[in-house]
Amino acid sequence: MTRPLHLERRGAVYYVRIRVPTIYIQALEIKDFKRSLATKDYATAKRRCNEAVRWFQEAVERMAGSGVLDRNRLEEAANAYFAQLLRQVDQPRDLPKDDFDNALAMQIEQTEAEIERLEAILKVHDYKAAGYAEAARTMLIPMGIDFDALDPDAQFDAKNHAARALFQQMRYLLHSLQTPARRFAPDDELFSLRPPAPIIQQAITPAAPVPKIIRPELTLESTVTEYNAYLVRTERQGSTRDETARVLRWLQEEIPPATPVSQITHDHMREFRNCLLELGTGAQGKKLPFRQRLALPGQENLRFVTRQRYWRFTTKFFGWLQAEYRIANPAKDLLFEGGKNELRHSPEPFSTEELKRFLRTPLFTGYKSHNRMLAEGDCLIRNGYWWSAVLMMFTGARAGDIAQLLPSDFRFDEPVKHLIIQPGTLPEGFPKRSKFGPRTHTIPLHPSLLELGIREFVEARAKRHAGKRLLFEIGLGGHRMSTGMTKFWSRYLHAFDLFRPGRATHVHRHTMTARLRAAGVSNEDSGAVLGHSDGSVTAGYGGDQGLVRKLATLEKLDHGFDVVGALGGPYDPKVHRY
Repeated sequence: MTRPLHLERRGAVYYVRIRVPTIYIQALEIKDFKRSLATKDYATAKRRCNEAVRWFQEAVERMAGSGVLDRNRLEEAANAYFAQLLRQVDQPRDLPKDDFDNALAMQIEQTEAEIERLEAILKVHDYKAAGYAEAARTMLIPMGIDFDALDPDAQFDAKNHAARALFQQMRYLLHSLQTPARRFAPDDELFSLRPPAPIIQQAITPAAPVPKIIRPELTLESTVTEYNAYLVRTERQGSTRDETARVLRWLQEEIPPATPVSQITHDHMREFRNCLLELGTGAQGKKLPFRQRLALPGQENLRFVTRQRYWRFTTKFFGWLQAEYRIANPAKDLLFEGGKNELRHSPEPFSTEELKRFLRTPLFTGYKSHNRMLAEGDCLIRNGYWWSAVLMMFTGARAGDIAQLLPSDFRFDEPVKHLIIQPGTLPEGFPKRSKFGPRTHTIPLHPSLLELGIREFVEARAKRHAGKRLLFEIGLGGHRMSTGMTKFWSRYLHAFDLFRPGRATHVHRHTMTARLRAAGVSNEDSGAVLGHSDGSVTAGYGGDQGLVRKLATLEKLDHGFDVVGALGGPYDPKVHRY
């Protein structure tokens, strides 16, 4: 007997798997419908599989037979619904003659309150209340469209248009109460009350030529895909690529992806800019529609620097479009202002006492085992996690650069012993990624590192673990090479009450800067060690600052106590193992 086409088995349990028709993949956001049939019995599985296939085909037929709600039909329905709402407002109102002024004032106050409520709802597109679905259902009935048969996105659009009509109805009611003799003008371009031109005028006026669409094949969706590929090709940082993709995905929620980019207007971008300015906290890491990420009245906004960065990624996309295809930049000259009174958050460096506490934690004084480094024990192995902290403490290097170090990046036989942050290929098979890009950056090895046994550690690892990264036990992220370091140290600092916002790994970079500044080191010299640039033309002359001068800078680093002693003393092969 032939097995049903869609029946599969994983281990002992049977599954049904049905390929979703291409036209419904985007709506359903899946390519395959897969469900366990919760049985190991073939006969039962066969029966359940046939039932599942029959149910799936009926569901697809319902989708195919449901009304198609394109933009034109939706706007037509919204305008007809709006006209109906205006007729309701125009019904005579009976206000008591003996208390007319108070009754009118109360009605105006209630209308203004309803306008504020609807405006707040439209701002965040929160149409969960049953009334909006009912309004959308009423709006679509004259068009012969069944609201309940529409897909979720179409239902959302219908509720949005119904809510916009209700909002204008309230504005019209307020207008009729306050200034009934004046002509009402909706402030929503969806609803136009301008009378049609006279028939004679229409007959003698030639029709305006339909403007030609420039490069119609360059849609928002296709150019976003190309731009994301361009960011990969030009080796932009993983975080930049991720955030750019996120922002451009939001843009496609606001502007249909099939829109030719030449048709995106200044008004489109001004509206998107305004929404970015209203982004609120609390939605980070959640898969929410763009409009549901906007802050409600009284809620806190994202930090301005974050919102500003999102806008910068948007304008860079349109700048690339202009340079690549000579498409006019619709975001040009739009300002993104604010944040003047917002405090900039910077990771708080360790104080001397906090650094002492940090070095008294189990990783440095003795831990239980490799899998229990937060618990006290007798294990004193100076492993990759131990050295990751010590290297960050005495070099100020970024966590991602430390995680990618190879044994070959160290130069112990040079006059000034140093490490090099440089491009290359990792043993995992992909290229190194760093904020330095294709440039190299050299950092002298602080005398304390040599005293603690950095040379012995690097040479031992190169011999015993040839072909691996120096700190191979620390994982790398998919885009952020610091992911493994950040996860470990964030958890570690939380465990010992040393965590503060942003502290996970950057705390050592900030601590070293603070200690150098306290020792009277100039920003130029500390910046040379950290790899910062002041951005001036002069700073670019003469190449990188020499190793001798950088070493002189690092030798001024004073943490206020004997760090080598706190770390267990100078390297002793009889005591310290790798």
